[in-house]
Amino acid sequence: MSSSAAQFPLDAKTSALLVIDMQNDFLDPGGYFGQRGMDVGRLGRAVEPIAALLEVLPSKMRAVFTVQVFEPDGSDDLQRVHRLRPARLLRSGGGGPVIRGSWGAEILPTLRPRPQDLAISKRRFDAFYRTDLELLLRCWGIKTIIFAGVVADVCVETTLRSAYVRDFDVVLAGECVAAWTDDDMLSTVAAVEGHFGVSWTNAQIIGALAPH
Repeated sequence: MSSSAAQFPLDAKTSALLVIDMQNDFLDPGGYFGQRGMDVGRLGRAVEPIAALLEVLPSKMRAVFTVQVFEPDGSDDLQRVHRLRPARLLRSGGGGPVIRGSWGAEILPTLRPRPQDLAISKRRFDAFYRTDLELLLRCWGIKTIIFAGVVADVCVETTLRSAYVRDFDVVLAGECVAAWTDDDMLSTVAAVEGHFGVSWTNAQIIGALAPH
């Protein structure tokens, strides 16, 4: 961590926690990916740290949850709209994940937004793309976004990069983010620390939020 990052304070009034895609299909063994043999336990590593961070956030600090959704008829499915299909996005077995209105698209019960929190639906990896997220953050006077959720190198990193080019300061809550592989997680942390912001532990985040 650079000396400037070490001294970077977080103001609860101008900081927001963004919790990305903590949904049943990604994280529950009975969800879409768990039923197809993916190790959802790797992604589940982020659940308890996120819950712990939410418990100790200052009451005046905003928290926003995102949920990835697709239409039941598949009309907005990435598999349908793209001719080029990266290998890790190929699916088998029919159907797709996080269908609007389904149990799989719901946020994990242990992480459901509190009454004061907001949930935003998104159709693509970037939570800013054609959503109200930026408008709301600007209206609230947010300057810094703390990132949590899954998948680190896909929706988290895509949204994080989008935040940076919109001139928000970026903090990756390292314990609160997970990926399908260790290499993917390390790649995201390296990208953040090299180009976009800082990767901090929960203790560092809480310490930076303390009165200065």
